[in-house]
Amino acid sequence: MEKSLGKIVDANGLLLDEQVLEQLAFNEKMAELGKLSTGLVHELNSPLSVIVSAAQMILREEQLPDFVKEMVERIGMEAQRLSFFTRSLLSFARSDADVDTEADVNLVLQEVMDFLRYEARKDSIMVIEEKDFDLPPIAADANKLKQVFINLIMNAFQAMEDGGTLLLKTYAADGPFVAVELADTGKGIPVGAIDHIFEPFFTTKAANEGTGLGLYITRHIIERLGGKIQVRSVVNEGTTFTLLFPL
Repeated sequence: MEKSLGKIVDANGLLLDEQVLEQLAFNEKMAELGKLSTGLVHELNSPLSVIVSAAQMILREEQLPDFVKEMVERIGMEAQRLSFFTRSLLSFARSDADVDTEADVNLVLQEVMDFLRYEARKDSIMVIEEKDFDLPPIAADANKLKQVFINLIMNAFQAMEDGGTLLLKTYAADGPFVAVELADTGKGIPVGAIDHIFEPFFTTKAANEGTGLGLYITRHIIERLGGKIQVRSVVNEGTTFTLLFPL
């Protein structure tokens, strides 16, 4: 590839504008990142599994002080959250199709909130749950759904720095779909950013607070299940994510 009179020409003599070149460079960067992340994920999963197992063994001990029990539960929760995240990254490098299993969205949400209840209390966040318990199961892997819900709920918590309310709602939607709605009363998403939140490495958080991959992974998982994710947001009023899973 060479430059000629301010223009970029490839090996075949075809003209490439700067936007195309930037896209090619980005694609190459993503391919290299995929190779690196695959090895990194394998290295991380082993110690994370040890941490989770150790936490579970400690919790079996009788007469643990309450503060020790709470800290060990937190260690186990964070290790499992990281494990869900690394497994999701690894799935990008695989070409095999997902194994069809059934999952109850209400049960998965309940298990996730059992993990995150401490975070809600610590941040003065009230969680309101409105669930339709007559919903049928959906074709999905429960662990992948957990990663989706953890990503979205943790984002909601971070958007409510001074406390607030998070509504978790499940219901039957036209389509037919099983719908899951997560609505927070946080600071909202800036108008100029809302069209980019599902792009890889895009984030409105500080440099040390997020990688910009959480929502990208979330959308990827939902779309592989044949579902949809929608977002509405008003600055200083809050954000609502609606997830639609086909029956």
